[in-house]
Amino acid sequence: MEERSVQYGNTTLWYQLVRSDRRTLGFVIHPDTRVELRAPLGADVKKVDELVLRRAAWIQRQQDYFKTFLPVTPPRDYVSGETHLYLGKQYRLKIHTTTELECVKLSGGRIHVHTHHPKDARYVAGLLAGWYREKATARFDHAVEQAMPLFAKHRLQRPSVIIRRMSNRWGSKTPKGRIMLNPELIKAPSRCIDYVVVHELCHLVHTDHSTKYYALLDRVMPDWKRWKARLEEVMN
Repeated sequence: MEERSVQYGNTTLWYQLVRSDRRTLGFVIHPDTRVELRAPLGADVKKVDELVLRRAAWIQRQQDYFKTFLPVTPPRDYVSGETHLYLGKQYRLKIHTTTELECVKLSGGRIHVHTHHPKDARYVAGLLAGWYREKATARFDHAVEQAMPLFAKHRLQRPSVIIRRMSNRWGSKTPKGRIMLNPELIKAPSRCIDYVVVHELCHLVHTDHSTKYYALLDRVMPDWKRWKARLEEVMN
């Protein structure tokens, strides 16, 4: 494997050149935004660079797409006074000792965790994760329900939502037409959640990132770029 770069405007575009026994050139854009170009053993590097330049705009669009789905969550100690995000806002965590039913509640600008094990950070984290998942289930379903009329002309069937933690993406669609969403997304502003849902619904119409895909995204959510940028700002 060879690390190479080309200059595209003011941007240095790095890519990994991987040679193998094949006849054609092919790109792979990885979820961590790495660019890999797979080439025949005897491929001329100048021609390879030229191809990368010709596809530079497309490559950047793919990288921008994956950047949207790269959650970066700082480490947490799960102690009182610590801040945690919910729907784009920071809330102070308050840990309470209780001998009654354990629960998590949002009240008075704080997230209150009532637990039998207030000193067990891992246990508190589990309670909070369960609360987030419960909130995510309701909010994600609402986002899908609200977005479906935007796709009426495409006769989409309402997809089911799978909530699954993903290390490097906010959402994706499955081959069976379901939408998979990261529960961490519930920490983002509401319209960012709507953006990710609409983004994936558009993929049920156009599976790639073609001109038609972006035309549809522009039509159903004209301000999507604003919420994409906001998602990156708040969650990174």
